[in-house]
Amino acid sequence: MLVLTLMAALAVQTAAPAPTSGAAATLLQPREIQLNLDGRNWSCGPAGQCAGRGGGTTQPLMRECRRFVGRMGAVSAFARAGLALTEAEIARCNAADNARAPRNAGPA
Repeated sequence: MLVLTLMAALAVQTAAPAPTSGAAATLLQPREIQLNLDGRNWSCGPAGQCAGRGGGTTQPLMRECRRFVGRMGAVSAFARAGLALTEAEIARCNAADNARAPRNAGPA
C-alpha cells in the first residue's frame, strides 16, 4: 500500500503544469536582441530562439504575441506557460503587425 501511495504522489508531481513565468518565441528573421516588454525580459539568440523570463503583465496570449511581433518582428512560434499558438493563430499574430499604421504617421 505504501508503494502505491508513493507512486501516486510521484505521478502527481511529474504531471505538474509548467511555471507561469516563462515564455518562448522563434523569430522568422533571427537576430540577437534583449528587451523588456510588458514586464518580461526577452533574450533572443543568433538562431532566433527567444526566451522570456519574468511574470509579465496579465494579458491574453494572442495580445502578448502581437505586442512581441510589433517590437521584435514576425515569429514562427510563440508560447507561454505551456500554451502555444497554433499555426493559424501565428499567422493572425504576424498579420497584425502588417496591418498596423506607423506610430508617427500624420494625416495623408
